[in-house]
Amino acid sequence: MGNPMNRGEVWWAEVRRKRRPVLILTRPEVIDVRESVTVAEITSTGRGLAAEVPLPDPVAGITAGSVVNCDGLHTLRRASLSNRAGELSDRTMRAVCRAVTYALGC
Repeated sequence: MGNPMNRGEVWWAEVRRKRRPVLILTRPEVIDVRESVTVAEITSTGRGLAAEVPLPDPVAGITAGSVVNCDGLHTLRRASLSNRAGELSDRTMRAVCRAVTYALGC
């Protein structure tokens, strides 16, 4: 099904007619059999919200000081993800999971 993808990777994608980096959130057990993946937007405009996770790790092509915006979740067709930019650390992914839980009110 196209390029191999993994949870925790940052890819470039078309989101609302704009090319932007996104973080893959889809769980590993289904990522290879689904035509779509769930992602969180990465933005350089952080507002200090509990649903945002700062990116402490350098990721290729991502502006320093960017955040994973867990209020900005999308389900995208795998074909709309074009280039892999990098991967987040396990520590940062644990923070993202907490922020997603907060964003969804779970």
